[in-house]
Amino acid sequence: MNAKVTILSSHVEEREGSFDNDRGESIAYTTRKQKAKLETGGFAYPIDIRLDKGQRAWPVGEYTMDLAEMLQVRNNAISLSKFAVLTPLAKA
Repeated sequence: MNAKVTILSSHVEEREGSFDNDRGESIAYTTRKQKAKLETGGFAYPIDIRLDKGQRAWPVGEYTMDLAEMLQVRNNAISLSKFAVLTPLAKA
């Protein structure tokens, strides 16, 4: 199953912060994301597309989200990667 994603803006929102791990060490992090729209089942939903460290922003346009490529199994539980796998839609 795949879903249609439209990247709405090339702007990347960045948020930095830190947290203390179990050993009391401060760990810094940066969250990067773009605004998008996900269409599936006849409905459209606003979503944030997360970008990995160093990953370029997705160009504005329409894509297919490959959910099978994002599938992960850990400890007998299924989940999806927080980083989207997108393929540009062919222009008609």
